[in-house]
This record gives sequence, structure tokens and C-alpha cells, in this order.
Amino acid sequence: MPEIIMIGSVLVRTKLLVLIASIILAYYVTRWKLGSLRVDEANGRTLLDKLVNALIIAVLVWKLTPLLMNPSLLWTRPMSLLSYTGGVPGIVLGVACGLIYGVLALRRSGILQPLALDVLAFAAIIALIPFRSLFWEYGIMTDLPWGIKLTDSLNRYHPVNLYAGLAALIVAIYALCARRTRWGTGTIARDILIGLGIGWFVVTYADRGEPLLWLTLEQWLLLALIACGAGMPALAKLIQMAAGEHTTGGKEMIDVVKETASSSPEQRKQAEANRAEGRDRQASQPVDKKLDGPNRPAE
Repeated sequence: MPEIIMIGSVLVRTKLLVLIASIILAYYVTRWKLGSLRVDEANGRTLLDKLVNALIIAVLVWKLTPLLMNPSLLWTRPMSLLSYTGGVPGIVLGVACGLIYGVLALRRSGILQPLALDVLAFAAIIALIPFRSLFWEYGIMTDLPWGIKLTDSLNRYHPVNLYAGLAALIVAIYALCARRTRWGTGTIARDILIGLGIGWFVVTYADRGEPLLWLTLEQWLLLALIACGAGMPALAKLIQMAAGEHTTGGKEMIDVVKETASSSPEQRKQAEANRAEGRDRQASQPVDKKLDGPNRPAE
């Protein structure tokens, strides 16, 4: 696949187009997964929209990072930004900005729940599978029959991109087959980050890279990814505690996921009817303005 294609008179990196298509794919696959978990449709749609926006912001920051090092590109060669990327610093900055937006947006919407961590990790790995697999990355030389040949037909090189895509695919299949009771607890996000980090860390030994304090920069970043994955359950508990102080909407969403894992269709229907009846009863109760609201007597 060519690295750059021409659209009219504009040169565009093929990776950018594949990344956009990968995000669209991740959106619909994650939407299907939320449907299989029986998550409330309104909450699920809001959750997906916020997380996709976070991914888009991360991509835009990654693409526009060269402006921080050379702002003159904006008025001298603005179209060149379509073919430039921010490299590793741009990836780190983009992920940070995307996470900050995602947390603030979900908190403002009242659905900042551990399920968001699992959904974000799942959507990210679905988007990474085609993005990492479709572009050749040549590693060190190998005698294996699936090695890639370059100009010299006698030498073969490790297809690093296929290794990385296969590792991401295995982790994604694991997440798809995970029990429903594990979704909404942060363990899915933990397993995805740790599994992907370990898989790609192993792949780096078939790649070329300059060591930096015994390891390459990519390996250090993957170790940080594994460490973040190990902290996901603890972060999920903190999010659940903070959300419990502000709203019960997210709690209902997690309850729905857990109920569908071990109940029959009739039981799920009855549970939903009970929740609706409880909300209607609470809404129909009269409010005494003397006893409720800001004018209630101090206890």
C-alpha cells in the first residue's frame, strides 16, 4: 500500500485515511458490543460519542504536533500538515489530550463509570488492528519462510506489522469472548492494556531500534502501557466511588450489564420493569417545600 496518495492536487498520507476508517470500524464494532451487553441505548450512544470524540481529538493533536515545533508551517506550507505526523511525542500528547477530554465530557454527562474504561480500551484496540497491520514494517533479518524480501532476494526480514496486528487481534478476540460480568469493572481494560503491551513488547525484539538506557523508546512506552493496565481496576473503583456521589444513572448502566450475564430474558424484563416502576413512584411523590429543598430545617 502506498504511503502517500494524491487526492486532486493534495498529497495525503494513506495512514491517515486508514486511521479514519479504523475509527469508524471501531465505533460500529463497539456499538454492537454495547448492544450485546444490553446497555441502555441512550447512555450507550452518549458514551460512544464521547469516546469517539476523544479518539478524534487524540488523532488531531498527533497530526498537528509539528506546529508546536515549527509554527510557520501554518502560513507557509499548511497543506504539508496532511502528510506530517507528530511521531512519538505527538502520540503521547494526543493520548493525554484525548483522555482529559474523555474524562471531562463523561463527567459532565453524568456517565463517568468504569464501563467507560473498558469500552475505550476495546474501541482503541479494534482501531489499532487494521492500522498496524496494513503497512509494512521491516524488522531484523530472519530465515523464517514468511520473511519479507526487499531488493535482495536472498535476505528476508521479519514482518513486524503483521506480528503487531496479530497480537492486537488475539487480545481483541479475548475481550470479545470475555464474560459479561467482567465488563464495567475495569478488568477488561486491564487485560487489554497488559496483553497488548506484552504482545507488542515481544514483537519489538524482531524490530530495529536504538537502545535508550538498555531498552528502546518504544519498549519503555510499552512498559508504561503495562503499568497503566495494572492500575485499571483501582482507577475503576475510584471512578465508581466518585460517580456514586453525583449520579445513579451510571450505576443503573452497570447493573444492567451484570444482570444480563446471569439472568433469563423474563428476569431481565421484570428487573427493567421494577426499575421503571421505582423511578415513576419517586417522580410521582409530592414534594413538601418546607421540608425539602434549600429551605428544609437543619438536622
